[in-house]
Parts: sequence; structure tokens; C-alpha cells
Amino acid sequence: MKIFILSILWILMILMPWPLKSQETRKKAEWLPKGNLFPTFRLDYKESQFSGGLYGFYTSGKWQNRVFAMFSAGLRRNIIRWQHKNDKASELGFEVCVFPQFLIEKPFETFRVNFFNIDFKVGLQYQFRINDHWRLRGRFYHVSAHLGDDYIFRYEIEHYIINYRIYEMLDFSAAWLKDPLMVYGTFGCIVHSTYGRSPLFIQLGGQWERASKKLSWFQWIAGIDIRSEQENRFRPCIHTGAGIVLGKPDRFPFTILIDYYNGFLPFSLYDNVFIQWIGASLYFDVF
Repeated sequence: MKIFILSILWILMILMPWPLKSQETRKKAEWLPKGNLFPTFRLDYKESQFSGGLYGFYTSGKWQNRVFAMFSAGLRRNIIRWQHKNDKASELGFEVCVFPQFLIEKPFETFRVNFFNIDFKVGLQYQFRINDHWRLRGRFYHVSAHLGDDYIFRYEIEHYIINYRIYEMLDFSAAWLKDPLMVYGTFGCIVHSTYGRSPLFIQLGGQWERASKKLSWFQWIAGIDIRSEQENRFRPCIHTGAGIVLGKPDRFPFTILIDYYNGFLPFSLYDNVFIQWIGASLYFDVF
């Protein structure tokens, strides 16, 4: 009931101001618009996007004879967009994503693949374009994590594990864009947690993209994403990477990154495990 009430208040907060505005201050609403007013945080592992990566990782004082494979399949889709004066615009939509992960044991020997975990994310988003440089976003969403059957059976987990990764969160983001740079920040608070997860998190990051002067379908990209959660005593989790983008913006480009991560495991019930990994990632713009 608490989550239902919060959802209704979230929608009313967004929609109520519009009838109070005169017709001169806004244009006709556009239904099911293309794209998003708010940019994608490419190096945020928890962003709703299509991606995949393979990583060798270090934990428990040594490099593991394992490979961590991580994927995401998600989208951010808007239902309605309002155009305002002075190039301002706002939109209301939703996001949904699944994050499956696999452990590849002894990759150069037995190559045994275990389905490790899957996370789910679903929620509402409200995005606002102030001008060419500033964008804002507010979200209300649900997150949950679930261990994979392979992992449970192979490691004979017969007892119940408290799952602190079942919660609903409200967060607010701001992004500043000036070609070729984007800088962003997010503050979030868990409004409901099934098992009492600490509520606060902060996020900072930057992304640099430079188009080739000779090739219209080629770009360089680099970035960093830093995330800190109260659950883990605000110790920063750092994801950085660099690579290339292939394809024109309107032709469903894909991104190839070599990236490094140092922090707590971004997913699963074991997100209090501190790890490092290095590997390669692919990101796809399929919508």
C-alpha cells in the first residue's frame, strides 16, 4: 500500500502543474516521442541499456581462475513529451531492465558456465531539458536481485539468505553537457526496503566523446562513474573506461570499451563483496 500511494503521488506531482499553465506557455503534447531528453550514463552499470561484458577479476587477495560475464537488456521509453517556450521540454515515461550475470569457471580448462544471478529494475522517469546544456531527471523504481539456479545447486545453498537488494528508490539526477563533455550527478534515497537496507546513495561521473573529423561513423569515448552507497559505508565504487563508438547516431551505433572497476559487486545478494576487474564491454543502441 505504501508503494502504491508513493506511485500515485509521484504521477500527480508531475501532471498537476500542466493544467495550470496557459496555452501560450506550452505547445501541444507529443505522444510516444523518439529518444530521451536526458542522456545515458554509459559507464553506470545500473543504467537501463543493452550491454555485455567479460571480466577477469580479483578478490579475496588473488586473481580468480574465473571470468565474470555480465549483460543488460533494458530501455527507457517515454509516453508523453511537452514542448515549452525557449526550447524547454519535459517528458514522462518508464524504464525497465534485466541484468543477468554468469560465472565462467576455469575458462581455459573446463570452461564451466554457471548462471550466477539476475537483477530486475522497473520504474517511472520524469525528464526535463532546461536548455542546451542542462538536463534534469527524477525516477521512482523497484530493484530486486535473485540468485541463479546453477549457482544455488552447484554450491549446495540450502538455507535462506537475507536479500537486501529488494527495495524501491527515489532519485534525482542532473547533467551538464557541452560538446564533447558531459558531467553528471545523482542523489537517491530508498523509500522502502524489504529487509532494511541503508537508504542513501550518491553518484558522480563524466563522459567525453569526440567525433572523428574524417569519419562520420567513428567516435572516441572515455568516461568515469563513481557510486557510493550508505549500505557500504559510502566507500566509492569506481568504473572507468575508454574505447570507440561505431555507427552514426541515427543508425543504431554500438560502443566498444576497455574498462576497469574497483568497488563492491554491482549486483546480486553479494553486493558487499569488494572486487576489482578488468575486461571489455559492448554497448548497443537498439532503439
